[in-house]
Amino acid sequence: MKLHVEKLTGTYADTLKAVGLADLLAEVTGKDVRVRNLGPAYEVEGADPGPIEEWPIITPGYPYILDSKDKDKPNGWIIDYEREKKKAQVAKEFRQAKDKKRERLEAALREQGLDAPEGPGLEYRMASFLASMRKGWSGDKQLYRWIVDNQDVIKNHVKSILEHSQCSEPFPEISNSQVFNPTAGKGVHRPKPDSTSPGAINKAVINGMDEWLKFRGTYAAMLAYRVGDDFKVFVIEPGDIGVNAVRQLRNGLLGLSLFGGIRLDIDAALRLLEILILHSDVLGREISLFGRRPSSVIGGLHQAYFQRLGPASALMNYAFMPLPSWFVVTDHESANAYLKIVKEHAGNKNRDGEAGCLQVLREDNSGDIPILKMYREWLLTGEIAALLDFLSRFAVKVMERRGQKEWVREFSANGLDDLLERGYGFVREIIQNEGFRNVARAVRNATIYALSLKNREVRFGLAQEWKQKIKGGDSEFIPALSDFVQQYNWESEKIKAHVIRQEDLDALIGLIEEHGAELVGMLLLAYGYARAPKIEQEVEKGEINVEA
Repeated sequence: MKLHVEKLTGTYADTLKAVGLADLLAEVTGKDVRVRNLGPAYEVEGADPGPIEEWPIITPGYPYILDSKDKDKPNGWIIDYEREKKKAQVAKEFRQAKDKKRERLEAALREQGLDAPEGPGLEYRMASFLASMRKGWSGDKQLYRWIVDNQDVIKNHVKSILEHSQCSEPFPEISNSQVFNPTAGKGVHRPKPDSTSPGAINKAVINGMDEWLKFRGTYAAMLAYRVGDDFKVFVIEPGDIGVNAVRQLRNGLLGLSLFGGIRLDIDAALRLLEILILHSDVLGREISLFGRRPSSVIGGLHQAYFQRLGPASALMNYAFMPLPSWFVVTDHESANAYLKIVKEHAGNKNRDGEAGCLQVLREDNSGDIPILKMYREWLLTGEIAALLDFLSRFAVKVMERRGQKEWVREFSANGLDDLLERGYGFVREIIQNEGFRNVARAVRNATIYALSLKNREVRFGLAQEWKQKIKGGDSEFIPALSDFVQQYNWESEKIKAHVIRQEDLDALIGLIEEHGAELVGMLLLAYGYARAPKIEQEVEKGEINVEA
């Protein structure tokens, strides 16, 4: 069976409806259902549902939020909100506790055989978000009970959806909500919306069945994060994937403690990529990825930012973050290359065993914001120019931190090789050139390694100086490069260290004349401020005695 969901709004409302329909068909048939993005519409493909008399019980497909106002508890998926809220409060108090209070809490937990208090369930955050955005869950709860109590009627409605027919029996009215229809509020067609009133859409156009499908889709594809008093919402965009896998990816992201503003955008995209790779057939799991780019399976993340304005919230920004897909996944090696890139860039010490390079950039430091924005720009566009611009800015940060004797992790030359050779093959001729490599090594020795080896003048402003010369083209950059080589070799002769040969410089100048100062120069900065392969580091430290 193939069904189609047209993209009527151009927002995640269409995505939620398609994912919710796939989830519903999967429940009816007991088999997984694929969702494909066809451009103007989604295709939902699954098994034939068979006779209605043989269908299983149709569940609401989303949880019932039980609170103190409820006199009884319906059957099915229940979230005890008060209990989960208390767990969240206890966990927060534990995280914020210090000194003696912390010691008392830890002692009490040890008596119970615990290292930390039990946190709330994965769906508590979504329940809390919905409560904040809509003043509760009354409409959801009424619909939930109606579905549980009216199985014959709901099955007839489901049958009408699957057969593109009309059901004569009434379906409960559902109020419009900007959570599920992000462009529903007043003012959303202006640069910045100023109201969340649902009055912009007449009740007559709010289809109850469609809203129910969005409810189901929410718990398979939506994630909500608090940013101060505001909220950021992500919705996973299917490319060609089963609905059960979409839920699996969402749950994987839910299990991570992601936070921040720009960092949240970056980490969500990279971690979604990581989870997809880890659950792919290339690594022996179930999601079909072999021979494809990740973005053909998951398109990316819809993003909506809701700002708190008094008692209500308004949609202030809507965007789409494509899933990073620098190269095709063809084998274990290419899959692991993706995982290494994610770990090197965004690694978390507690989760991954080591901190990634981006961990040094803080959103509460105004100087780091432009660097993070440029990294996000690279994720958005995939353009090599954005990547190299980011790396040149990060190089300045590296020298700043090293100059202050503070921790920083440079990107590795091996990691750049993996990313650039696989994802931007047109630069392979440049970065594999021996002359390019030797000059990059010299830049490294004169900057990030000069601080620790203390055998050369430290060229603190080299990255900024070269970026200015690169903008002037070959005629300005080549003389600056030649001056650097001359000074570097003069220092090297005094300390009997690595020198740049004339043939190295000639080869590099040839690359500049062929490919341009901007590409070659920015690549040179990227590699010049990258962490060298281990053997090169040992040579520079004098731990291995070889000819320079």
